[in-house]
Amino acid sequence: WGGGMSVGNSDATLTHMTISGNTATSFGGGFLSNENTNATLTNSIIWDNIPQSINAFGTTTITYSDIQGGWGGDGNIDADPIFTDPENGDYTLQGGSPCIDAGTADLDGDGIEDITDYVGLAPDMGAFEYGSTASVNDPGELPQKYALHQNYPNPFNPVTTLRYNLPEDGLVNITIYDIMGRVVKTLINGSQTAGYKSTQWNATNNAGEPVSAGVYLYTIQAGEFRQTKKMILLK
Repeated sequence: WGGGMSVGNSDATLTHMTISGNTATSFGGGFLSNENTNATLTNSIIWDNIPQSINAFGTTTITYSDIQGGWGGDGNIDADPIFTDPENGDYTLQGGSPCIDAGTADLDGDGIEDITDYVGLAPDMGAFEYGSTASVNDPGELPQKYALHQNYPNPFNPVTTLRYNLPEDGLVNITIYDIMGRVVKTLINGSQTAGYKSTQWNATNNAGEPVSAGVYLYTIQAGEFRQTKKMILLK
């Protein structure tokens, strides 16, 4: 029972959890609230668990969370969270996820923000704030494959963060191009160790001059891996 988490005989207050990809033989593939339990969940994601997201024998109050199959409560949704790469253990959110800015900073409803460290208009649902530099993995773990993530914020003015995954050491080049394919800025060009990486662009060219508003492309080349994404600068 309780494939992802089982809580019993406890008053449990749980925030910013991501519970996904778990299986229970009987009840609560994602979360099980046993008898004599008063569980409160906020700003969380419970998705893609078998046989069901939640089974509650005890009192279970959930708000501002993404629960597959739905759950009554303020701010709750039932929508694909759009994880980055769940098959390889990356449960960060992609741009366009309905969980971004969908949480609450006022956990106890007293009108005062209990969470002050977040990106965007409000905290995100789930364990990983979109646009933060926090790694989804333990510090000693390495990515299993190359990836270039969507920049955040996007659109932006004038600074944005680009995140990327390197499963092995090697030469890395990250370059910004304009929509005509002309080189605007070389952000990285050299050897890097494997890991979860990030860099920033401040909307200047290689001469240090501010660039105009518009659509730009950013490309990573690492070994034989190459990927390009689009971003928008507003002014």
